[in-house]
Amino acid sequence: MNFLNINRKTISFFLSVLLSIFCIGGTLGCLPAYAALESWNETPQKQAIIDFVDKVIADGVPVKDRIAVFDNDGTLWSERPHYFQEDFITTRLDKLPETRVSRLIKKTQKRIDKTGGHPISEEGKTFLSEIPVVSGITTGEYKSLARSFLDTIHSSVTSNDDGDYQRFDTAYINLTYKPVIELVNYLKDNGFKVYICSGGGIYFVRSFSDEAYDIPSEEVIGSAIKTAYVESNTTDGPGGSLVRQSELAHYDDQEGKPVGIELFIGKRPLIAVGNSSGDFEMFKYTDAGVGNSLIVLVNHDDCEREYKYNDVPGSTHIDDDGLEVPDNESLDYAQNHENWIVASMKDDFNTIFDPIPARTPPICN
Repeated sequence: MNFLNINRKTISFFLSVLLSIFCIGGTLGCLPAYAALESWNETPQKQAIIDFVDKVIADGVPVKDRIAVFDNDGTLWSERPHYFQEDFITTRLDKLPETRVSRLIKKTQKRIDKTGGHPISEEGKTFLSEIPVVSGITTGEYKSLARSFLDTIHSSVTSNDDGDYQRFDTAYINLTYKPVIELVNYLKDNGFKVYICSGGGIYFVRSFSDEAYDIPSEEVIGSAIKTAYVESNTTDGPGGSLVRQSELAHYDDQEGKPVGIELFIGKRPLIAVGNSSGDFEMFKYTDAGVGNSLIVLVNHDDCEREYKYNDVPGSTHIDDDGLEVPDNESLDYAQNHENWIVASMKDDFNTIFDPIPARTPPICN
């Protein structure tokens, strides 16, 4: 009996030790997720993100209401010298006869003219220019073409490049921002559902979002053209296919971003991350007041490791209509709103690309 009691005590002791080990392991495994933001320097901007997420959790905001939206071009990956989708279009045009290219350019201009008085962004022009170029194929064929293009070396497409933006000697798919992807994962670890809200084409972004960012295609919002179900075309498999048409269905930039968010998500986000004037309406829509929302603006101010543009608050340029407009309306607005955080690539990111791609260093202005 004593032997059995000793054994029981011994067993209980070892069980307690084992449970303690598991608890310690569990604790270590559940250290605050900000430890994963290793590509961020210890700056007030990083701390503000952590504090906001901690507050969301402490306030008991339901997981179903923890929504974050991220722009794509210039936020999750690079966008210079051209939007990557624009380079994709260029490579498609290079395969067409010159006479057809001329007709396609005219069709694109007509679409831009139809937008009326609302100024359309460069990203919007890029998307509209694609419509006549890659219509008549299935969505599956398109996504396959787009994804294949992203294995192209960035420096191999140099049509009409701005000399201020030296290209990288690596594939497009590698030019993603490690700190921003870490932010995506940090938010997901804390119960947020993360969507991409891009002015680029929805099928273009869906071709790589899962692979590049671990964001599934159903959580991608973007500009879209109309598609039609064609039962006889089984290119994408049995059961028919969706074939791309030549009509615009949704323009997901500027004022279109809040419309897309409502259309796809049906509720206002708590966090919005972007980098440009094209994100301004998305930022304002998300901004429900200090303490209730967080806006994170990625500022391109590192010409040595990435690019430098739109990095100075209050800077302006002359647009196509001869009007003086802000270089970055979002950056200007962020200066006077404490829940709008400007994340400097130069100061807040200790790493931008991983691995670091090769290129000839540009001259910093």
